[in-house]
Amino acid sequence: MPADAAPSWLLLPELGAVGERLEFSADDLHYLTRVCRVRAGERVTATDGRGGVAVLHLEADGPALRGSVESVEQRERSREAWLLCGAPEADRGDWLVEKLGELGVAVFQPVDCARGTWERAARRRDRWSRLTAAAVRQSRSPFRIELREPLPLAEALGRLPEGGSRWLADEAGPRKAAGVAGSPVVGAVGPAAGFDDPEWSSLRERGFEPMCLSGNRLRSETAALAWAAWWAAG
Repeated sequence: MPADAAPSWLLLPELGAVGERLEFSADDLHYLTRVCRVRAGERVTATDGRGGVAVLHLEADGPALRGSVESVEQRERSREAWLLCGAPEADRGDWLVEKLGELGVAVFQPVDCARGTWERAARRRDRWSRLTAAAVRQSRSPFRIELREPLPLAEALGRLPEGGSRWLADEAGPRKAAGVAGSPVVGAVGPAAGFDDPEWSSLRERGFEPMCLSGNRLRSETAALAWAAWWAAG
């Protein structure tokens, strides 16, 4: 019986059907052979990042490897979180994006605010894509976080999903216990300098309830991760 390689979680754009043979990219081969140290005859698990999960049997392909699809299944999210987030300082968004992916946040929506904009986002897009791929491998999740283009806060608020609950990170707000009902759960975190008064009011008008994430004052990226961890633990 073939062994299962561990760690063995791949992110592939398409999983194919049972019996199909898949070619791996150079990056995937490096991950399999140099990071996971797998060999022909072992099994690995792959996901398309959209809920599809496949078990692959590895076969020798000259000096490289290819995968034969043994099984495929489609998984559904049992709960969902969206995060609207103002821009942190410098390139702290890199760390933020990767860790939100590991915690299982479904949608990351950067928001441009009066006191801070995501002017670096376009230049970081390729790096963020690589970091979210790494987050899938690390977390062994069948879902990859969706990275959206920055929008003005007012426009982002107009595109929110219906239902669920909405939370605004606010050090003056009450503490909230984990275990939030409803989905999706939407969080909002201000930029490094915070939301201004009109933005804060518009969030409240859209149903966002203030919540305190710590007794200390947090950076934007720390507050975003604290909120995501609060949601993930629920």
